[in-house]
Amino acid sequence: MTEMTHGPLPQKAIVTLSDTDLNGGLTALRWRLRGLVMEGVCLVVVDVSDLGQISSTLLAELLDTHRTCRRRGGGVVIRHASRKMTDVLRRTGLDKVFEVEAA
Repeated sequence: MTEMTHGPLPQKAIVTLSDTDLNGGLTALRWRLRGLVMEGVCLVVVDVSDLGQISSTLLAELLDTHRTCRRRGGGVVIRHASRKMTDVLRRTGLDKVFEVEAA
């Protein structure tokens, strides 16, 4: 599910992810994120509260989206990250790249 907020910049979209969303791979998510960016979204909030773990391929997609959004003055926020996810992001240094909101 994606919720968009229009108004003064930055345009924001909230993307909720769950394990079932990613069971078939990341292709659908990749197209959804690219579609949002093409529509002018520059701040993507990814709610991971229903996600068991965060994979390296998911992180790569989020980094790609972050780079594009960053050029527009926005970025990617990872919302409701579990302690395990927060630890992974901290160990990889990605907590300095993404804004991370713990659960």
